Amino acid sequence: MRRRKPFRAALACTLAAGLVLGAAGCAGSNSVADRTYRGVLAPPSVTPGVPPDPTTTAAPAPPGFETPLAGWVDRPRRFGVTLWGSSSCPAVPTRMEVEARDRVSITFEPAGQQACTADLAPTSYEFTAPSGADTVPLTVVLTDAQGRAADTFVLD
Repeated sequence: MRRRKPFRAALACTLAAGLVLGAAGCAGSNSVADRTYRGVLAPPSVTPGVPPDPTTTAAPAPPGFETPLAGWVDRPRRFGVTLWGSSSCPAVPTRMEVEARDRVSITFEPAGQQACTADLAPTSYEFTAPSGADTVPLTVVLTDAQGRAADTFVLD
């Protein structure tokens, strides 16, 4: 009887290395987010839109399914954004720019060239407010890869 344990060990190591390298290829290492996780931001968060009229006291409508969210994680140092998309290929925040002392823009790009599931799941991203954008309220503008503004949030 022959012993095949060295072969099995080599096969296991090769498979493990392949899984690690494959996962790293999809991880989106060029993300500017401090933290990325599945699920939505904890309240309070705001939906995109124009700043509320200070003369009204009406509360904004609650967010619906697929509605992007943004909110303070640790006011005024850290904020988060939740986007909806494929759970296997969530968008990647690739650039954050200070546009003014009270305004930042974050560019989100597609996750890559791999095949993606056709489901719709929330992915949240947390960011440190960059130096130079250190006021409250803070306007956060989400842009696509071509620089077009998609959503605007005002974080009070």
